[in-house]
Amino acid sequence: MSETPESTNIENEQHYIELTNQLKEKYEIYEIENNIYKTQNHDMKKDLMVIYGLIRTIDMFYSNYIINFNEDDKLQFLIEEVRSICSGFIDANILS
Repeated sequence: MSETPESTNIENEQHYIELTNQLKEKYEIYEIENNIYKTQNHDMKKDLMVIYGLIRTIDMFYSNYIINFNEDDKLQFLIEEVRSICSGFIDANILS
């Protein structure tokens, strides 16, 4: 017995619907994961910007007040290095 064209079409349509549903489920999972990553990335950027602001504040405070009482400029060097690294990262990854 050979299959009729109608039964073959029905099987093809069912298979097509199954594949479409599988693709839809995978896409929905992808969208959920993508939204989670976007939120995490956004939060990380905000945290980094806060850190950068604090580093700048510490740098300005140290330059204006503390350095007059302390002749050791090693701390100033470290503050400037951290500020420079953070600034470069922000320029390359957040502001671009």
